Amino acid sequence: MRRSLAGVAIALAATACAGAAGVPGNTLLEPPTRRVAYLPDDTDRAARDVAEAALGTDASAARAQLAAFESTEKLRRAAGEAPSGLDGYAQHLVDATSDDAIVYRHASSELLDRGELDPALRKQIEMEVADDPLLLAKQRIGEGRRARLARGVNTLSAALGRSIFTTLLAPVRLAQAVVGLAVAEHLDDPISLQERQALVQWKQYVETHPETPAAHELIARIEKMNQLWFDTKRRRSVRAAEQALEHDQPELALLLGERALRYAPEDRRSRRLRDAAEEKIEAKKAARASTLAVTNGPLLDAGDARARDLSIALLAGGDVAATSDALSAAAPPAPLADAARFARANEEGESGRESAMWAGFEAIASDAKDAPAIARQAKAVVESPQQNPWRAFETAKTTNVKNTAAAVAFGPLAHGARDRDLPRSVEWLLEAPSLVPMLGGIPWRLVQIGIAPPTSKAPGVAAENYLERYPHGEHTDSLRSWLIDDEVRRKRFVRAYALAAEAPDVDPEKRAELAEKAAKQTIEMADKQRRRDVRLGLLQTAAARFPDTASGRKAAEMVREEIENASEQRVRISRGFLEENPKVAGPDGLGLRRELLDGNDRNGELHPTGVTLLGGRNLEIAMLAPGKKDGDDPETVRQTISTERLSRLVSLLEETSLRNELLDPLAEQGADAPRDFFFERARLGVAGAVDPRPTASSTYAFIGVREKYNMVRSRESILPVEIVLSGSLPDLGLGAFPRIRMPKETPDAVLYK
Repeated sequence: MRRSLAGVAIALAATACAGAAGVPGNTLLEPPTRRVAYLPDDTDRAARDVAEAALGTDASAARAQLAAFESTEKLRRAAGEAPSGLDGYAQHLVDATSDDAIVYRHASSELLDRGELDPALRKQIEMEVADDPLLLAKQRIGEGRRARLARGVNTLSAALGRSIFTTLLAPVRLAQAVVGLAVAEHLDDPISLQERQALVQWKQYVETHPETPAAHELIARIEKMNQLWFDTKRRRSVRAAEQALEHDQPELALLLGERALRYAPEDRRSRRLRDAAEEKIEAKKAARASTLAVTNGPLLDAGDARARDLSIALLAGGDVAATSDALSAAAPPAPLADAARFARANEEGESGRESAMWAGFEAIASDAKDAPAIARQAKAVVESPQQNPWRAFETAKTTNVKNTAAAVAFGPLAHGARDRDLPRSVEWLLEAPSLVPMLGGIPWRLVQIGIAPPTSKAPGVAAENYLERYPHGEHTDSLRSWLIDDEVRRKRFVRAYALAAEAPDVDPEKRAELAEKAAKQTIEMADKQRRRDVRLGLLQTAAARFPDTASGRKAAEMVREEIENASEQRVRISRGFLEENPKVAGPDGLGLRRELLDGNDRNGELHPTGVTLLGGRNLEIAMLAPGKKDGDDPETVRQTISTERLSRLVSLLEETSLRNELLDPLAEQGADAPRDFFFERARLGVAGAVDPRPTASSTYAFIGVREKYNMVRSRESILPVEIVLSGSLPDLGLGAFPRIRMPKETPDAVLYK
């Protein structure tokens, strides 16, 4: 008796302790549901007749079949049977056969008021009803007015609210707010973003319904809005032309000025800009012509021995330095003295004396109008970032220091008064009230720069240009060392190691440390790649370039695992998605056993990774390992399912994701062409033929909404006003104030900006 009780206790203990280790093997999936042949009834035949008539050309026949279908539905209700739920779809299908969009939207509105509809169908009809040009235009006009009102109210409310603890500054802040609103009104386009959207809707309505009374009323409004739109494009072209002139781009300024004149041929401002651009272009052409001009007659007397010496020095490898000195020492200097000095400086550079070369170029460089052509050429060479990268590097570093100091000292005014399309003196006058807050913010800006110092790519680009142009130059070693440290600061360890490998004087320990970091970074880059061939290429590169590092050896292991576990597809369905969509996990989809999603680890539980479609008819099911948690690596079980189950699964998965996206924007799954291609092959029952192309592989993941955002969604307030707490250290502003909610921009707003 005791032995039997002990045996029972041992068995119970083993069962209780099995936990997640009790992976049921081949019992993870329930057997496929057997389906009997479905016999269509009167409702099915009536729905077929409605669909057949709606797809035809006779609208009256479709309405007649709809009436017959509705009679069938009434008979079902009279017999006590449940409604089919197809009446809304049938009505919507027949409504969609109307050639008039207005009639169709009116019928759809009536359908929304009829009663219960499938949520997905209701959402679709609501979107179609809302897609009314006149309604959308009215909404955009209202949003534009609301945005303008909210801007004014919010600006004044913020100025007063921030003065709760500093009432003495209230008049100043209020005055600043009023001035700011006036400037904002001045900078506003003649036609707002919302009005541009409304204009497009009005034009669409007039084009599709030109004979309606509303279309005749809209023509005058469209013409007025068009004029405002042309004025907006003229203003934008004028401002862009002015900026082009400031940056010495007269060709672009001329193009923009002519564009502005197309919208307003009599605009004086546009004409002045065009004329100024033409003058600059003509001046450039004249300077170019003088540089390329050929001087008539000999530059030197044919009998002058110095001319002969210079020719021999330049063409036959003579003493260019002595000839240059002789020409320069002549009284007065010979006409070719600057050319000889240019040739001497060039010879210094070819001999490896880089500093002497640039000193020689700088000695003769000049951009004066009466300067000889060789002096202007020397000036261009000295100032060219490609020809003189060392000077560009030094200039970039100096510019960075100046910009940082200006940002600390002057904050938003580091680059001058903000552009408000006003005279410069007026713009500086408007900035006067911000001088005190600007000075008070210096300590805070010092802290910000200490935490996150500003960076610029210009010094690094110049340094790379120098190393490429002068691999054995005077500054090569120092620039390479600086560039290595800069790449490390930017956390670009692969590039830093490549530079360190070329430098003979780099500390071996530092080189080994960079190799480890570079290998690790390469692995991180590989993990982000979706294509298997690109991922494998990066891992193989890491393993080959860094074989003596821990990360390099890890990359080699990852290559081996990648090859061993390679699959045609890796379309993952997470546990969160399956929990939110139990139908996909149920017998109509995957057919997972219910206990795998019941939250009880003792009978086996699905890992958060979920189920992965590996291509063909193969699945990989991730299970919680014994005694492990969700964050630990799973135990995987591979199973093969039937062609029929795979076809039903991908169809249900796609249908569910599209339905979820329609009902909830947060459930958007996104597009993936390789996934869709694989799903289509699975639906057709030909997924068993492996597609080896890397571009055909998908790594898409279906993830639940809560899992994706890691939060419980909150409801958006329906109140048009919200309370804002605001504080500012530089101007000692602290307070609370109400703010009107600004209307949200529509997804297509970017097309109208």
